[in-house]
Amino acid sequence: MIDTCSGTLIVHTLFGAECTDESCTELSEVRHALIIDCDELGDCACSAEFGVQLRHAS
Repeated sequence: MIDTCSGTLIVHTLFGAECTDESCTELSEVRHALIIDCDELGDCACSAEFGVQLRHAS
């Protein structure tokens, strides 16, 4: 049996992952039933930073 977390794992483009459950200490995707990319939140700093990097790269 795998120990699961009841929170949602948010996978950031630039900054790793975080969980919405403050007591979660293991950020493995295997432990989370709900996993989303940070760009689905719409207001993540990763999206803004990634956009700036793309503008400077072109």
